[in-house]
Amino acid sequence: WYQRRVHGKQWYQRRVHGKQWYQRRVHGKQWYQRRVHGEDWRSLIMKNLLMAAVLIASTWKQTFASTSMTEENQKDIAEIARILRETVQPDLDELTTKHNLLVENAIAVIDKSLEYVDKFTEDLKTHLETRISAVDENAISNFELLEKTTGDMLTAFKDTMVTNLNNINTKSEEEHNEIIAWTHQRAHLHEDLLKTRVTACAYDHGHFGAGPVTYDSRDGGYIEDSVSIRIYNNTDIKPEEVLDRETGIFKVPEHGAGEYLFTFTVTIDSFDQKLSPSAYFFMKNDVKIEGTKIYANVGFSKNHDRVPGSRTILLKLEENDKVSVTQELETDVQDYQISFCGALLHLEKASESPGGLYADATAPQFPSGTEADQDAWEYEMPEFKTTTIEPFDYESNRNAKESIVGQTNILEEAKIESLKAEAEEWNKTNWP
Repeated sequence: WYQRRVHGKQWYQRRVHGKQWYQRRVHGKQWYQRRVHGEDWRSLIMKNLLMAAVLIASTWKQTFASTSMTEENQKDIAEIARILRETVQPDLDELTTKHNLLVENAIAVIDKSLEYVDKFTEDLKTHLETRISAVDENAISNFELLEKTTGDMLTAFKDTMVTNLNNINTKSEEEHNEIIAWTHQRAHLHEDLLKTRVTACAYDHGHFGAGPVTYDSRDGGYIEDSVSIRIYNNTDIKPEEVLDRETGIFKVPEHGAGEYLFTFTVTIDSFDQKLSPSAYFFMKNDVKIEGTKIYANVGFSKNHDRVPGSRTILLKLEENDKVSVTQELETDVQDYQISFCGALLHLEKASESPGGLYADATAPQFPSGTEADQDAWEYEMPEFKTTTIEPFDYESNRNAKESIVGQTNILEEAKIESLKAEAEEWNKTNWP
């Protein structure tokens, strides 16, 4: 489009430089000269008038001579001939001279006008070519600058985008790793909670008399495969640190607070008692727990007086709480087949804060998304060259223009001040 509109000088040359048409229309002076100078038509007319007057006079002379023309008519004819010869002929000669002068002046003015128009056209052509060339050069320069600037801006934009994407990628990777690490820690806590278990069971052949029930005789011990103690990842806790067979006390380990299940079983010998059958109670921190009594007084013979008894309770315990079983009555017969079990059902920590710090969204270390550093990119507008189209003020040929303007009096110069024929008395009644 630009080449068709700006570089299309062929159209301009055809429209502006096409002098052939102008020369045919304006420079065709031959036609004018043929029309004006080709024939001295005024002089020719006057000659024809004179010849016609002479012929008329000659004809009249012959006619009136033959018909005895009067002397008065002959004088009139002679007077007319004199007027034509002495007044009209000089006036016509002077008009011819003035006319020729007018023609010469007109031709001179036309020549100057054509010269002025030619010079004007040439200067206008030069002015337009100069302006078009300047516009063309600036347009090409501006397009080249725009192309270069656009390329540089696209390169800078690409580099900025790559940098920003790398920053986003690096930031995302860091935050991803932080989230994974945070999640791993929280998952480990959950796993530790799930892996936590506290179970222990002890037994003994029997128990005699009042006092705490223990399981430390040579016939006693821990029930096989009943001991499993792990608090979080701590597997170094010994069975006697939880269930002490010598004291019969079950002690809640550190970080082991929660809900526990306890079971005590015994076979009570009720018939041979001379004092009273046994009565067992659960104890918490050396305090009897009401409602946990195991007691039996049935039986009708030595061989039919052993009653199995069992009690299961649930307790919510804190760290270092102690649970045991005691027999509170004085007896004189041993009870048999005693066992005591304690098991963690639900860790208190699992309900209070299973994720710990890693579940606290308000913690400063809690993973959160933040914006990556982003470089700014701005388009820099190129500084285009501007073309000032100066108005065409034709001053280079002012003298020629003024000389043309000064020829407005050529008609006055060709004018005859007074005609001699005007002084003649054309009324024949005034003739001598």
